[in-house]
Amino acid sequence: MAFSDDLLELARRLADLHPDSPHQASLRRAVSTAYYALFHLLISEATANWARPELRATLARCFDHGPMKAASETRVSQINAALKGDPSGGAEKEVSIHLRSVAEAFIQAQQRRNAADYDMAMEWTPVEAEAHIASVSRAFKTWNIIRDEAVAQAYLVSLLGPKERRPNEPKPSNVRTEGKKKRSEPGPPPAA
Repeated sequence: MAFSDDLLELARRLADLHPDSPHQASLRRAVSTAYYALFHLLISEATANWARPELRATLARCFDHGPMKAASETRVSQINAALKGDPSGGAEKEVSIHLRSVAEAFIQAQQRRNAADYDMAMEWTPVEAEAHIASVSRAFKTWNIIRDEAVAQAYLVSLLGPKERRPNEPKPSNVRTEGKKKRSEPGPPPAA
């Protein structure tokens, strides 16, 4: 069984750990663990495409919660705009709808995980925790439907986030490309 599947099963068990007297700690851990199940599912799917298995764990460490959420929000917006502009049906539309539901589930799971981990004023109920886990479980099933589609694979790559220059990374130099002439700057006249 994959690690993400193990996490989803653990979330279910945590939510039902004290059925007669639910504990906030168990419910909160269940919500958080369900998020991590989806987080690790998407990362494992992305890294499985890497040809060098011994480097997949290193690649997995490049994924980060914030950029993954931002990429998911962007993808949801793009899909909504595309669906609004083209109301026709078809297989491509169905794949887009499935991908949107996975991206939305990721966004919601991360928000709920943050609430479960950091909002101590919020009281979780077993029904809320189980609904959250069910939402993540649906995202797993939906992902399995579209996982081989090009748009789903592109989504996985987008989860790495936008390319940003590191603070101490040098800026690219203005290197001339072959066939292009650099405009010459006026300078002092040649010496006689």
